[in-house]
Amino acid sequence: MSDSIKLAVVGCGGISGGHVNGYRELFDLGCREFEIVACCDLNEEAAVGRAEEIVAFQGSKPAVFTEVQDLIKAGVAGAADVCLPHWLHHIVGIALIEGGLHVQIEKPIGITVKATKKIEEAGKRHDKVVAAAEQIRRNVGARSVEWAMNHEKMVGDIHTVDVRQIAYGPFDYSNPAMKWRAFKITNGGGMIMDSGAHFADMMVHLFGEVDDVYCEMRTLDDSTVEGVPVIGSGKVDVEDTWNAIIRFKSGTVVNWSYSRQCHEDNGKAGIYYGTKGTMRDISFPLHPFQNGGDVFPSGENARPIKSQELQVRYLASLPGEKKERLFPYGSTNGMAIETWEFIDAIATGRKPEMDAHDGLMAKTLCVCCFESAALGEAVSFQDVLDGVIDTYQKPINDHWDL
Repeated sequence: MSDSIKLAVVGCGGISGGHVNGYRELFDLGCREFEIVACCDLNEEAAVGRAEEIVAFQGSKPAVFTEVQDLIKAGVAGAADVCLPHWLHHIVGIALIEGGLHVQIEKPIGITVKATKKIEEAGKRHDKVVAAAEQIRRNVGARSVEWAMNHEKMVGDIHTVDVRQIAYGPFDYSNPAMKWRAFKITNGGGMIMDSGAHFADMMVHLFGEVDDVYCEMRTLDDSTVEGVPVIGSGKVDVEDTWNAIIRFKSGTVVNWSYSRQCHEDNGKAGIYYGTKGTMRDISFPLHPFQNGGDVFPSGENARPIKSQELQVRYLASLPGEKKERLFPYGSTNGMAIETWEFIDAIATGRKPEMDAHDGLMAKTLCVCCFESAALGEAVSFQDVLDGVIDTYQKPINDHWDL
């Protein structure tokens, strides 16, 4: 593997397992364009564990580091896959870029709009690939729906979207991975910022530029959480319930509702209404079309097209070269595809499907919800992107000296 991209996995907690599984799938399919040479985590045991998983499929064992600066100084890697808690994305991401590494950063790419811009600027300044790790839009289910919706116009033009996830499921704050998610200083926000990053990216991917956003949100969870990184302890301050209206310049209006504090067992929907029919998401609604969608065209002789048939049609429509680029080595797994794209972008100099700027667009849509709720009025996407509106973000930016 002398000519392969030398990669480090930085952050060896839960989400890194998905990334490593993506690399494993590529390796099993015959890809030898990369070698994972390092695993880095403050928790040495976690780093050792990931390294052992990697040697099992790759053959060579990654070196283990507990400090990012030691990894940089060692010079063993030319790129890093960053799988860390949100508040560390800009801190570690920029350090790696300045240390000479290309980076792929888990969503959301930065904890605020300003943090995300700083990551993007660092990448440009040092001429490094900065990829946003976003698997949902790359899954075959999501790709087939985007094709059906925007290219084939199977249900005409989408004018209204209704996405709901209403249930009762309080978070388990005894789990260390959930502790930091309870506070905006460490997480940036609640589920709007977390799974909502996937949702926001898909909405922009499907419908284009956002005009404005109105959002109301509440925090019904009054838990006190102990042992939180950075904070120590405190009362939960991120949203667990919201209603948002997102208006796109195309004319599409998205109604987005969520709560994990409602005693409801069947409050899930992902319905996309078009001028000539309807599309229904068969996935977790905050991960739009991850597993595909069903098409219900209007008209007397129209018949439904189930997700599996739609995917077959879509794949058959792709020319060979495009199919290989979208589904490298035959993989239809979004996590494997995002990791390959990062590697290929470094090797060829091309733009990855989702770079820092694409991550910024999704990030800004999420932040529009927070800013609207903080102000009690609709906010312009462009004003939030430009930093004209930052009421919600200011305490976070001040805390991290952004």
